[in-house]
Amino acid sequence: MSGDPSLVNGRSVQELVREIVAEVLVIPADEVTPGAALIRDLGAESIDFLDLVFRLEDALGTRIPYTRWQDFLTASLAGADLSTAITPEVVRAFAEQEMART
Repeated sequence: MSGDPSLVNGRSVQELVREIVAEVLVIPADEVTPGAALIRDLGAESIDFLDLVFRLEDALGTRIPYTRWQDFLTASLAGADLSTAITPEVVRAFAEQEMART
């Protein structure tokens, strides 16, 4: 990637994650706040996370095995209740980790 490493196609990673989460969950982007729990607050289901990783993969232009998302959650949110712990901020941190791999 060239240019500002915190941007993806001219958008901040936070903006990108917000748009992707809204698209995946078919909700207005203004409902996607940094601390909203994707499962408890926004209604995400397990299949939505697969779609989310595929869309991140497409947006970042890199292959992201789904197991890497699972490993990230295990390491980052060990022992946490995932229904409340997975937020757009967690997704942003994962996206940034994936961007650093390229």
